Amino acid sequence: MKHKDLYLGFLSFGMFLTVAAIATKPVIAQCVTSHVGVQLNMSNTPARQTSNVEMNSPKSCTGNSSSSTAVQVNTSNNGRVRQHQEVRHDIRNNGRNTGVNGPSIQNSVVIPVNVRTPKNFNP
Repeated sequence: MKHKDLYLGFLSFGMFLTVAAIATKPVIAQCVTSHVGVQLNMSNTPARQTSNVEMNSPKSCTGNSSSSTAVQVNTSNNGRVRQHQEVRHDIRNNGRNTGVNGPSIQNSVVIPVNVRTPKNFNP
């Protein structure tokens, strides 16, 4: 009798999992866009370090993500250096109506670092 009860228990649990898998919709979140950049200058003269990051998405965007990284390194003592990062993300909906109406998540971090080196520095 115990084996029959165990068998029926597993059968019931299996049916529950099947119904749950069919009845639920996949989870889709808001659109996420991110950029992380580093500008490193090791020189006896500071570099001119700039960035321009644009992130565009519809007002209500779901189900997509876009991410980028950039690293710029200078180790010379040859006068003035300019480091510039130009980044553009354009992201669209995935086409499904999910009921998520929040704004897109956009995050951009660019870290400029100037390390002053001695005049006799030879990389």
